[in-house]
Formats: sequence, structure tokens, C-alpha cells
Amino acid sequence: MRGHYRAGMHAVITRALRRQRITVVGAVVLGLAWGLLVRARSDDGLLTVVPMLLLLVGSGVVLFRGPSRAALRVDPDAVVTYAPPRAPAPFAAFAVAWLCFQLVRYGGERELGLFRWLLVVGSMALVVFVVVDRWRQVPMVDLSPEGVGFGRPRRTFFVPWSALAAGQPILPTAQSRALRLVLARPELVSREGGRRRRTDRELLPTHDVDVAPDFLAAAIRHYLDHPAHRPAIGTVAEHARLCRALSGE
Repeated sequence: MRGHYRAGMHAVITRALRRQRITVVGAVVLGLAWGLLVRARSDDGLLTVVPMLLLLVGSGVVLFRGPSRAALRVDPDAVVTYAPPRAPAPFAAFAVAWLCFQLVRYGGERELGLFRWLLVVGSMALVVFVVVDRWRQVPMVDLSPEGVGFGRPRRTFFVPWSALAAGQPILPTAQSRALRLVLARPELVSREGGRRRRTDRELLPTHDVDVAPDFLAAAIRHYLDHPAHRPAIGTVAEHARLCRALSGE
């Protein structure tokens, strides 16, 4: 496994954020158009079932895909080693299309039962939440001399090296969707909105990030066990040394 010596993390973030915004807006438009078409034709058959199956299949492909096999990338200008978002669009885009369909399909009825009323309100709230989240940030992992972060351009959370418990295993969860980070000082973990971590575990999502979970776990363990190497994180020379060390050379 080789590292990627390419600068331009900010350009990667910009492209990924633009692609993510286009995808989520497209999902909203698709869902609304689908709902309007079904209502106009009063069709609860093929127009509902076939697109729903396509969405389910597409969601399943993304949701149950295997982990990435890529290594970390390095950006000397930003002094950071990072893993960019994976393509294609995440599961959330498929969910948004379905929720928008539900809004149009059932939201225009004159008399709504309790279940459908809850369905409409819940769908609207979820659509707003997902669109805002996808508009603001992309899934991304970065390692810096200060610690491990997730999310860009707004970080969802940041774990300083001093917050991690030394000597504890860093293992992928089931299906390698995240890494379990054991915390010695959870109060040092900073989260979006100023929230504080109250448990001694932090899950670092990897499913939508383009890096092999085992490689990322080994890199974090390496820097946790070798603090002398942390100040050089983000340099091309250190990135090459890390890849050699993790490959056993």
C-alpha cells in the first residue's frame, strides 16, 4: 500500500463539498418530482414501487460496500495527513429523495391521520437536517501534530493525542465502519457546538472516508506510541517514513 504524495487538501475539500451539494440538491429535486408525478397520475403502483426499489438497491450498494484500501494522503502546505471522502454519493442522498417523495405524496392530503401527520413532520425535519449537514461539511479524517480530527471544513470532533489512552488497541468496528478510540481524558475532546464527550470511547467513522481502516488504525497507534514523530506529521518525508514503518520495511 503506497501513500499519495499530492498537495491540495483544500482543493479536495472544495471539490467534495461541491459534489456533495449537487448530489443532495439533486436528491431533493428527484424526490419532489417523483412525488408530484405520482400524485398527478394517482398512481400507487409501478411509479411508487419501481423507483423505491431502485433507491433501495442504490442505498444497499453504498451502505454495504467494503472498506477502502487506500492509504493516507499528505498535504505539506497544510501540515496534515488526511483521508478524503469516498465516492459515490453517501446513503443520505438516497434517503433524502425518499423523504421528499413522502412529503409531496402525503403532505398535500386534506385529512391526515396521526401516522401520516407524524410521517410528514418527521420527513421534513430529517430532510432539513441532512441537507444542512451535507451542505456544511464532508466526511474526512486528518492527522496533525496536535491530534486526530473528523469532518471538514467544519470539524465534527477533534481528539488531541493527549486525550488518547496509550497501550489500548484501536480496532475497526463490525464491517469496518468506524474505529474505536479509547480515551484517557475525554474532557479534552472538542466537538462541534462545544459539546463535551462524557464516555471513554470515541468512534472515528471510516465507511465514507477513502482510507483502509487497518492502515488508519496502525497510523494512529504508531503516533500514539511514538510521540517524537508527531511534530513531523504532514511532511512528505514523514509520510514516506510512516508508510515504510507500517509496511515492515
